[in-house]
Amino acid sequence: MKHELDFSGREQLYYQIYDYMYQDIVTGKYQIGDLIPAESEMMAYYKVSRATVRKAMDMLADEGLIEKKRGHGTYVKNLKAKSDNQKIVNFLREHSDGKRVASKKVLDKTVISADQEVLENLQLEEGAKVIRIERVRYADEKPMYIETNYLDYQWVPEALEKDFSKESLRVYYVNHCHIKLAKAEEKIYSILADERRARLLQVEEGAPLIYVKRVSYDENKIPREYVEAYYRADTYYLTVELAL
Repeated sequence: MKHELDFSGREQLYYQIYDYMYQDIVTGKYQIGDLIPAESEMMAYYKVSRATVRKAMDMLADEGLIEKKRGHGTYVKNLKAKSDNQKIVNFLREHSDGKRVASKKVLDKTVISADQEVLENLQLEEGAKVIRIERVRYADEKPMYIETNYLDYQWVPEALEKDFSKESLRVYYVNHCHIKLAKAEEKIYSILADERRARLLQVEEGAPLIYVKRVSYDENKIPREYVEAYYRADTYYLTVELAL
């Protein structure tokens, strides 16, 4: 499993386990039909109670990712969580075996006045302030993509105090803001790397990148997060699933 929990109390233990398993499933470390570690194995590995592990597994089951079979164990049922989008689902998948060590580095975290595009995507009024968090994500110390998150400052002012090179934004939304992102809409483009992005991603200037704009909504269909991400085109590819 190669994951460690933070016992400082900043994040619920069950949600940390859920988040690790969620990432392992949706990034392809496990395939449909694979048996995931038993509750007893997770209890011993993470040094937590059965109730903690079971709560994490129940969350994964509720999202349709795993299925418990009495007497046989728990299997991966889907590689994506339940979605309201029944027509087209976009994925960015890494060309890897899912066993790389992931890390992230925060480049910038500040409060800014939202420009027109951010205002429209987050449905904010003119003059609204947002928190801008720019990070580079790595796999085995190789830069994979640049991600910039825009959040309504009034919603998450304390986010400026968090270290999102270690803490998960998604876990933070749930534990501290009591918000669960339920749906996202993406626009995907092909662009060429400028000097700065080429340097950060360790590619040649002018190399192709996959540019993604994403708006994530909570369960009440309120836009909570606007993201701009730049993926190395030699590392990711796009899969489109159509419901016919």
